[in-house]
Amino acid sequence: MLHINICKIIMNCLLWNCRGANKPQFRRSIRYILKKYITDVLAIFETHAGGDQASRICQGLGFENSFRVDAVGHSGGLWLLWRTGIGEVSVVDSTDQFIHAKDVNGKDNVNLVVVYAAPTASRRSGLWDRLGDVIRSMDGPVVIGGDFNTIVRLDERSGGNGRLSSDSLAFGEWINDHSLIDLGFKGNKFTWKRGREERFFVAKRLDRVLCCAHARLKWQEASVLHLPFLASDHAPLYVQLTPEVSGNRGRRPFRFEAAWLSHPGFKELLLTSWNKDISTPEALKGLQQTL
Repeated sequence: MLHINICKIIMNCLLWNCRGANKPQFRRSIRYILKKYITDVLAIFETHAGGDQASRICQGLGFENSFRVDAVGHSGGLWLLWRTGIGEVSVVDSTDQFIHAKDVNGKDNVNLVVVYAAPTASRRSGLWDRLGDVIRSMDGPVVIGGDFNTIVRLDERSGGNGRLSSDSLAFGEWINDHSLIDLGFKGNKFTWKRGREERFFVAKRLDRVLCCAHARLKWQEASVLHLPFLASDHAPLYVQLTPEVSGNRGRRPFRFEAAWLSHPGFKELLLTSWNKDISTPEALKGLQQTL
């Protein structure tokens, strides 16, 4: 799932609601994506496959390890696949709407929760409470991503009516209640679309990646890329916790992260690091190194 060292954790993860892993278009598209983007862990949602068929498809994807929640008939299905040599990966919990896996390597660990929220609010009933219980039980940094099948703000939608549903409001409250941070994205603004004619066209940001403050502090350069639409009405999400940085690191401007303020040790670090005997600009420069 994750490349983990004692001092550095690297994660390249692909999350995709493929709308059917048994389609020839899926196999062609996933081969293309995996060739173009180095992927350590692959999470596939709405696979519409189970049993021997699902096993054969998983084996053909080139990952040595996998865990599946098979589809019921042609509905649902979640797969999590990861490469060998990335730590001790264990699946802690799973339902038909999420998989919680934990990777432990030495003294380090990370929790990954991949989510496929049911497409209707009634079928999603109780999901946010269940995920909240899972998050509270975790030890260590948390990264949670996938297809949540709802939006948080009106600007995450193009077309449709002009108000947020009660389920969207509940999802936003759930994010705030658990102090989760949206990792943002690069690329297309929307991850799902429907309708070709302008009057019927609707697009939304249904897929996203969230994390706790601990994870945001740990991986400050983490990025999420919305890949082009391929063989599905959902775009794949490519997540890099430690993306390669081009150019001279020393010339990059310092950026203060708002997440630092929520860290319980921030105030103490500020008090102990501030040098009162030098000018403010010099003291700020020293604090920058400490941060």
